[in-house]
Amino acid sequence: MVLDNERFLSSELANISQMLEEHFRAALSASKIVHVAVTDWLNGKKAIDPEELQKVTALEEKGDELKHTILNELAKASTLMQREDLLRLVHYNDKLTDGAEWCIYHLSAIIGFWTPDGEIKDKIAKMSDLVLEEITQQREAVRFLSINMQESMKRADEICKIEKQIDVLQREIVTLLYPAQIPLAVLLRFRDFINMMEDIANFGEDAAITIRALSLTLNM
Repeated sequence: MVLDNERFLSSELANISQMLEEHFRAALSASKIVHVAVTDWLNGKKAIDPEELQKVTALEEKGDELKHTILNELAKASTLMQREDLLRLVHYNDKLTDGAEWCIYHLSAIIGFWTPDGEIKDKIAKMSDLVLEEITQQREAVRFLSINMQESMKRADEICKIEKQIDVLQREIVTLLYPAQIPLAVLLRFRDFINMMEDIANFGEDAAITIRALSLTLNM
């Protein structure tokens, strides 16, 4: 009886983990589109293709559908000890996809009016790279949840290290931004863009803490 129950719980977790992985895949795909758009902008491109905006919106909608599917599965699941942590993980991932959509629309509003250069350009490029790397590590941490807890914890630790680097870059970019000779409307919209990038990084750190908690309870 106990063995059967343990097998059931393991199978249940594996099923939910697989759905979580797909959910994170949508967030990562949306984030990659934003990363490419930022790179193109820094290289002098003056517009974002409408198709790219639509792709991110479609991924956000797909993420919403997957979120509801996972929430329904969690409502039926009997793994009560981990349910709250899994719910939090779904919530944080949903914020990543929403954030990617906000970022690309903020960027589309300013890309034709200002192209950064010098130090601020380098820092924006670095921040964009780190945000994408953090989300990639988050997807890997979730992927390893049901197969290798130590590896999952290692990825969670890496997420927290990356988030601290992003915090520093965000402060440095804002410090460089305010003296810049750019229209106020562009400055404010760009500030919203950078702040959203930092919010994404913060949600990633929150997810990493949740992944650590899951790793501990699943190893009990």
